[in-house]
Amino acid sequence: MSEAAAVIGAMSRCQACNEMRVTRTVSFYRNIGMLVARRQVTLTANLCKTCMGRKYWEFQGKNLLLGPWGYISVFVTPVLLVTNTVAYVRARSKMRHAVE
Repeated sequence: MSEAAAVIGAMSRCQACNEMRVTRTVSFYRNIGMLVARRQVTLTANLCKTCMGRKYWEFQGKNLLLGPWGYISVFVTPVLLVTNTVAYVRARSKMRHAVE
């Protein structure tokens, strides 16, 4: 099967914009640190390129702004920043030939 056929076969409904596009399953994590507690949010969804970029930057921005404000969160937030970046780059590389 050619790469173009594989991309065409991967079309499904994006769970963020609800459009029929080429999607990939991706997981992003957000940590909100408080002094003695923390809150972690996980997004696992089939996203198109546009929504994937939007969610990536949303989660990364909140991680940078609200993440490192707790004792445990100081160590967890950098790990989540790297994890989100690796997930984003892998998913985008698999969708490099997809047309938006």
